Amino acid sequence: MSASSVIGDVTQTLEELLVAQQLPENTFDVSLKSPADEKVQPSMRPKVNLFLFRVEVNPFARNQDWSTLGPDAQRYPPLVLNLYYVLTPFAENKLDEQRVFGEAMRVLHDNSIIPAAALRGGLENTAEELKVDLCQFTMENLSEIWGALDQPYRLSVCYAIRMVSIDSVVERNVKRVTEAQFEFLRNK
Repeated sequence: MSASSVIGDVTQTLEELLVAQQLPENTFDVSLKSPADEKVQPSMRPKVNLFLFRVEVNPFARNQDWSTLGPDAQRYPPLVLNLYYVLTPFAENKLDEQRVFGEAMRVLHDNSIIPAAALRGGLENTAEELKVDLCQFTMENLSEIWGALDQPYRLSVCYAIRMVSIDSVVERNVKRVTEAQFEFLRNK
């Protein structure tokens, strides 16, 4: 069961994966604020920025039926979403920037299916898994993102996190068929 806090829980999960699984350890910081607010400062530690920029309904999970809660109750289907993040490196030295970028991409590639044990927040102790896909965005698509942020283009990639569910709280009572009655007519 996923609460409405699941979007933040997915972001927290991704942040913790990027921090915990980078090699060598503690090579870069992870930021979740808008990349438009990031500035390269002299002698700063390299960092990657993971920014949620788009949320959309997953088209393959639409038209689900009400789920059964018991013999006399049903729940409205969950809202199933895809979350889109832009990953951008920041460092004073461009080679360091590209190195941490590659390492962050490796971490997300190695965790392309995030198992239930790695999930955080309200997703902990659930049986859910998340799919992490590197999006095939064109330079034009990425330029549109940076244009919307009113910033010059920076090296970046996009990731889609698929099948994020927010459970509905709408329930309805139903009456089940408990007894069937049949009549047969005999032909003469």
